[in-house]
Amino acid sequence: MRISESKGVRNWVAVLLLCVLIFLPSLVHLPMPRGPFNDKVAHLLVYAVVGFLVLRGARSLPLGQSRVAAVCFAFLVAVLIGMADEVHQLFVPRRSMDRVDFLCDIVGVTCGIVLYVIVWLREDRNVPDRSPTD
Repeated sequence: MRISESKGVRNWVAVLLLCVLIFLPSLVHLPMPRGPFNDKVAHLLVYAVVGFLVLRGARSLPLGQSRVAAVCFAFLVAVLIGMADEVHQLFVPRRSMDRVDFLCDIVGVTCGIVLYVIVWLREDRNVPDRSPTD
């Protein structure tokens, strides 16, 4: 396995672990603390990380050679993760699907992807030109 392949696997393992961390707590009802930090903020922050990590993983795929394709793929996968979490809650006692939570998931995914694209653009700008010298 090449180094880039193992890095790609690590990137997707991070996404998988985050999905486990998202789905396991939704099996139980945890009260949210009062104050400025509520469950909508939690959804936004967690799914920003999901968007960031999924796009990082998408770069390791062949479609990752195209920035637009990688971003579209990452957005679709990350939003599907959020949708799966909300639908999953329909089948958990004392939990329910919340459209506003899902909207916060989408906003978070978008923020995470935008942040990763900024990092990606800066990374590309800092790579020296590899043109051959004769």
